[in-house]
Amino acid sequence: MISMYRTVYYNDNMTGMKKIIAILIITLLGAGVFAQSPKAKEKIESARIGFITERLGLTPDQAERFWPLYHEYRKRNQAAAQGYRQFRENIDPKVASDDESKRMVELELELKQRRLDLEKEYSKKMMNVISTQQVASLQKAERDFRGILLRRLQDARQHKMRQQRFYSREQFRDRVRDRYRD
Repeated sequence: MISMYRTVYYNDNMTGMKKIIAILIITLLGAGVFAQSPKAKEKIESARIGFITERLGLTPDQAERFWPLYHEYRKRNQAAAQGYRQFRENIDPKVASDDESKRMVELELELKQRRLDLEKEYSKKMMNVISTQQVASLQKAERDFRGILLRRLQDARQHKMRQQRFYSREQFRDRVRDRYRD
């Protein structure tokens, strides 16, 4: 009887938690968040933590042990990509020599291998902290979060473009009206 109450109470709390996280994501990912300021990045990271925590159903104990490991994984993954990004920024593939193009392909393959090795390493570490089902759900949760983030960015850009078009029409109308007033 008590365990059934706990299950119902826990499920009710999770429904409430989902609503809170959805509101948090919508609030934090507003149009102004997409600037590259440190404050905006913090907001996005907070939304990511809330989203993934909810999607994986992490308990407070799991979350306390999981998030430092996840941040370490992300930091190493981003560091692995940095060298390739720098090389790619300095070389235009359309005008690159054969040697430079070959080097670019080799670097990309090395990056993919490093990322795969990191994923294997950290998946094993994470399975010591969270269940295998939660580890398996992590990639989908990350993809879903990126998708939400990209949609919000696109919506913000479209909104900004609509505002600019609206103001442009008003300005045009005002100029025409002023011209014929005289």
